[in-house]
Amino acid sequence: MSFRRLIRLGVAMIASAVAGCTAASDALAPNAVSLATGIPGGVYHPVGNAICRMFNLDGKHQETPCIAVSSDGSVENIRRVESGDSAFGLSQTDVAVAAFNGEGPFAGAGPDPKLRMVIALYPEAFTVVARADSGIRDFQDLRGKRVGIGTSGVGYNFTRDVILRFYGSATSGLERVLELAPTEQNQALCNNKVDAVIFEAGHPNGLTQEATTDCRARLVPVAGQPIDRLLATHPDYIPSTIPGGMYVGNPGDVPTIGTRAVLVSTGNQPDELVYATVKAVFDNFATFRQLHPALSILEIQDIVPSASVMPIHPGALKFYREAGLVHQ
Repeated sequence: MSFRRLIRLGVAMIASAVAGCTAASDALAPNAVSLATGIPGGVYHPVGNAICRMFNLDGKHQETPCIAVSSDGSVENIRRVESGDSAFGLSQTDVAVAAFNGEGPFAGAGPDPKLRMVIALYPEAFTVVARADSGIRDFQDLRGKRVGIGTSGVGYNFTRDVILRFYGSATSGLERVLELAPTEQNQALCNNKVDAVIFEAGHPNGLTQEATTDCRARLVPVAGQPIDRLLATHPDYIPSTIPGGMYVGNPGDVPTIGTRAVLVSTGNQPDELVYATVKAVFDNFATFRQLHPALSILEIQDIVPSASVMPIHPGALKFYREAGLVHQ
């Protein structure tokens, strides 16, 4: 099956996933389980709906339905989880680790030792998309260019700053940046207000498809010695490749760096709730994988988070042990 056909099928599957959940815009039920996701058009939003759909398939949860709530992404989701406004939230792994350690956007609040990982999901690629006429062929070419970044607090800005530290004087930072909401980035790119945009997402996704189709944009490699050094010292990052042919005008594989999307919670959430959430995904895994193209590459063992990066919630760990996915 071609990647383009996979994307088209994904649209129908996302609609199905959303139909299986209580709408995020509806008033929350008094005992609802809230799951903070992302913006419509991104990947977190349909994936969060997919998790809720699996949870809601169990008739025992009718009085405590899972409801996926839109948000600005990783940083907001972590804060919602920490405050108790959401039981669960989707996040980049590096952002979750930063919150656990009190770094980056969470430095002011300090470490949060109660944060816990619940489910590991698909890989997210740090993505640079440039206008074809911009002359940008490598990450270092962004120096001096007009670059659209996310609004303050989005998770991939934290990733960008980590990457820039490893490039050091090779880029001297990005001097000409414009903060844009994710939904505004493609418009700015197509209207020649920026030369490139930066974000992090699972692939395929609608935002990259739109940029490469409407703007004839090109994906930019983020690779080389600086990235090799980063990967060697930061276990929360992984090498990533955006496959060639996934998007119009981009026939070759594009190497970059990434993290995994993870479902997070806190130790304050009951073990029984977290256990039931993991079990719902595990028991309906074949259906779950069909609800978004980014989930289709998952194998059952992939859903176990790495305890070496951040602690796993005891309710989740109990299920993984019972299922034979971990043995310690």
